[in-house]
Amino acid sequence: MAEDSSRPPSSKKLGNVLLQPGQPLQFTNVIDVPAPAVALSSVGEAICNTFRAYSKAARNLLEGKYADRKDLAPPHMRGACNIFIVHCNDGIFVRYDLVSQQEEAKVRYTGSDKSLAEMAPMFSEQLIHFPQDPRTYVPSPGGVEFVLAVTDPQTGATTAHLKARPLIYATTALPKDFEIPPPPTRPVCLASIYNELDFQLGGVLVPTEAPAGIPGPEIEQFITNSRIKLPVGWQTIEIYPPLGEEYWKAEYALIWAELDLLAAIAQQNLIASTLRGIDSRGATRKRYAALLNEFETLLTGPEEPVHQFLKRHPDLLCPTHDRYWSKLHFGDRISDFVFREPHNDYLLVEIEAPIRELFRKDGQQREELTHAINQITDWIQYITDNRQKVEKELGLTGISTNPRILVVIGRSSALTEDNRRKLAMLQAQQNKLRILTYDDLVASARSNLERILGPLALQGQNVEIYYYKEAPPPPK
Repeated sequence: MAEDSSRPPSSKKLGNVLLQPGQPLQFTNVIDVPAPAVALSSVGEAICNTFRAYSKAARNLLEGKYADRKDLAPPHMRGACNIFIVHCNDGIFVRYDLVSQQEEAKVRYTGSDKSLAEMAPMFSEQLIHFPQDPRTYVPSPGGVEFVLAVTDPQTGATTAHLKARPLIYATTALPKDFEIPPPPTRPVCLASIYNELDFQLGGVLVPTEAPAGIPGPEIEQFITNSRIKLPVGWQTIEIYPPLGEEYWKAEYALIWAELDLLAAIAQQNLIASTLRGIDSRGATRKRYAALLNEFETLLTGPEEPVHQFLKRHPDLLCPTHDRYWSKLHFGDRISDFVFREPHNDYLLVEIEAPIRELFRKDGQQREELTHAINQITDWIQYITDNRQKVEKELGLTGISTNPRILVVIGRSSALTEDNRRKLAMLQAQQNKLRILTYDDLVASARSNLERILGPLALQGQNVEIYYYKEAPPPPK
């Protein structure tokens, strides 16, 4: 028997409740019971009115005062929910189910002579139990199951390593010395659970080429934090002692809703603050990972967008510079970049389009690569011939006539092993010359960033990863 409190207090409906795993409750074969043949009990009406007011208060708070904190609110507050209440002989079971946009949220109430031990497992999808003796209790089969699996990045094959079924054991017996606070204090819960859980997993990150079992602080450790949504049909379940009508007052609902909301926000902020204390680099790491991904999307096109991107993010070319210039004139030649590092150590950079190739199919050096090297050679010749002018007019104080040189051109996929050997010979002929493809540049930038920030590439859906290194043991 289910009473629909969205109707007048004296109205009642009879019908069946359909329970399907992972789905909101459905009510079938519903018929009206003429009033006043059967009236809703006064405590039942008080409970329904209170939860209806609570739900309305939560929506108003998240649409107004706490609109910017909606993502931190409990799931049953973030959207309109049907509320189903079962008043058992030893407690009150409350289930919140999300409603569709076309559906009107309702509060339904039913009385039962059964116990929470009988009703809670059924309506919580075998998650919440009230066993008399937890040591000997055997829960019914079914319910939620977690699977911990490992996926091979090379083959994509997934292997399950652990299966676990979460169970919550509760009791209707309050502690011997516990006194239920009087109204208007929010009614105490015997059990309360959301369908969203914060799941944390710790591990160790070891390079694949490193020997197993390397000890010491150089091993990068991590904690993953993810919010898991249980595959259940409900949003939140709350279970209360069999409190009397005096505890259920609609006028208290606004205060209760705000307290619940503030408690959830505080809890989420505490978790986030604790994890940031372990690894404060998370936001910076995420920003640089996105930046490298954005840069890689430009590498199928012409030179100018790439030049403008590097102009905005010069650290990718020279992470240790203290100043840089773009498009400096060395006589009738124009440089792409000039970087100054501490102690007046200069780096001259020539970039060519990523679509340029370095070698022909017969293995001979292409004109584009020769042009790039000659371009920098011309810059150096100008500096040698006009050093005082370069220092005074261009501001390149202390620049030597033999600065370091970097050429960035083409893609790694176009290079053969023989091409790589020829590049090594070219660089050996000029000991301060370095030639990189754009893929080399990305790999170098990623390596430098990861040395400071931790791995950039390891990401997961709805997962935040926090890295840290254990402090070395104190000297004996």
